[in-house]
Amino acid sequence: MKKLTICLIAVFLAFGAQASKSQSYKLITVSTYLNFYLMNLNACEDYHPPARQAAYKAESKLYPFFEKLDAKVAKMNIDEDDKAAIANTVSNRRAKLNAQIAEGEFTIEHCNAVIGIVNAGLDSTILAAID
Repeated sequence: MKKLTICLIAVFLAFGAQASKSQSYKLITVSTYLNFYLMNLNACEDYHPPARQAAYKAESKLYPFFEKLDAKVAKMNIDEDDKAAIANTVSNRRAKLNAQIAEGEFTIEHCNAVIGIVNAGLDSTILAAID
């Protein structure tokens, strides 16, 4: 879990330097935040069968937020670099998760924690950017 937090902070910092001067910063943050949970839930479904059903159910709670994010991005005049940063959040997160899996650090306890966080409700302050 500690390694995941470090990875998430690194992603925020990497995008923050580029996007903080633009209107896209908050959307990049939301994209990174949502993709963190989506990728983790997908990995739970693939690597920890006992958590599969709960992960599917938790994953379904993310889609309305992704739809709002997509609608917000479509309406805005976002420069190409920031559009690329938003799109790259998926591939960047997946690469970090693959490394965690390869190192044997992706445990059932991790899955249960991610599922619990999503089920309890995501951070409304971060998600306010897409309302």
